[in-house]
Order: sequence, then structure tokens, then C-alpha cells
Amino acid sequence: MHCSFLIGPLIQSTMSEARPELQGYDQEQIEMMEEACILVDEEDNILGKDTKINCHIGDGKLHRAFSVLLFNNSGKLLIQKRASEKITFPSIWANSCCSHPLHINSEINGIAGAKTAAKRKMEQELGIESNQIKLEKLNYITKMIYKARADEKWVEHEIDYIFAIKCDLDIKPNKIEIEETKYVNLEELEVLFDDKKVKIGPWFRLIKENFLNDIWKALDNLGEIGDNKIHNMGNCE
Repeated sequence: MHCSFLIGPLIQSTMSEARPELQGYDQEQIEMMEEACILVDEEDNILGKDTKINCHIGDGKLHRAFSVLLFNNSGKLLIQKRASEKITFPSIWANSCCSHPLHINSEINGIAGAKTAAKRKMEQELGIESNQIKLEKLNYITKMIYKARADEKWVEHEIDYIFAIKCDLDIKPNKIEIEETKYVNLEELEVLFDDKKVKIGPWFRLIKENFLNDIWKALDNLGEIGDNKIHNMGNCE
């Protein structure tokens, strides 16, 4: 990973080992659960920080996240099937890249910080070289707030910054993060969503149902469709 990016606070390995909720998971995934997420209120004002595990366990804590929609120059959307090693929402289909800005200087500042976090995770998850990702091409679309349970233990409660980018990028998916990737057009995505046997990430379903059609129509003018709203999606599955 490019040396200019901070990965997060020092790993508190002894804390991880002491928490029974994390026993049996992949060690790399356990370590990332100690990263510091940004706690916010429903207006996206920063309240503080807490570990990723504390933000996602039990009732969860509202925190910032981001979702990237990566389209190639042919207009197809990259989607990923999350790896079975993932602690929250394993083996489900999701958008191109999704994760959390961290409570560090380079990622705490609103849209700019979320863009920096998105670039960091596009490197770490998708294996995209840093020099290929231009922050100015990551177009901010909007924010949404939602809450969704993964199971009786884990939950997502996020203000999700949504970005879209159209360009051809070379990907080398990290197998600890991603089981499968593919580019799809709108019709192919509809088939996937209609398949009752396929598990879809709740945030991705919300994006598709509320924003994706407009984004797809505006691929050549992505910088013109953003808004300053926080769309409240409530509780979802």
C-alpha cells in the first residue's frame, strides 16, 4: 500500500484476543475490528470515536461509512461478493467498495476525508494502485442514514457517503476481503437482485432502489447530480 496512507490506530491485539465475539475469525479481519470509526449524530456531527467492533455489535453506534460505485468506461458497474471471512455480512453481494472513514486526521474531514478513506480501501480491497485513483474523479452523490442487522450479534448503523466514479481501473481483489467480482449492466443487476437465492447487502439494496438509476443515467455528468441531503432510510433488511 502507498506509504502516504495511514491504515489506522495501533492494533490492540490483546484486546482482540480477550473478546470472545471475535474468536474463530480471520486474524486480519480481527485486527481491522480495532480500527477507530467516527461516531456521529443524525446530522453527521462528530461525537467522538470507537472501535469498529463496538460500532457493529449489539445495538451498534451510529458512525460514518462510504460506498463507492465504480463504473468502467463501457458503463458497467463493478460489484463484489464479500468474502466468507468477513465478520459482518459475509458472502453477500455489494457495491464496488464499501467501508468506513477512520478517526484519523486524513479521513475525519467530511467529504474530503471520506474520499481519502475510499481511495485507501480501493487499494486494500480491490488492489487498485494508488496512482490510478484520482480523488477528483470520485464524485460525491449524497449521504444516507440506515440501520440493518446482519444477525443477532452484528449490526450496521451508518451515515453512508455515496460516491461514483467512471473509469477503467486494473483490479486485483484481496481474497481475504472479496470472494468474487464482476461488471454488470442494469439488466444483469436486476436479474441478480430478483434471484431469491442471492444475498444482497442492505446498503447496496437501498442505493439501488433510491439512487442507482439516476446515477447510471448521469455517468457522463456525475459531478452535476450531487446533493447536500442526508436521506433517512430508517431500519431495513
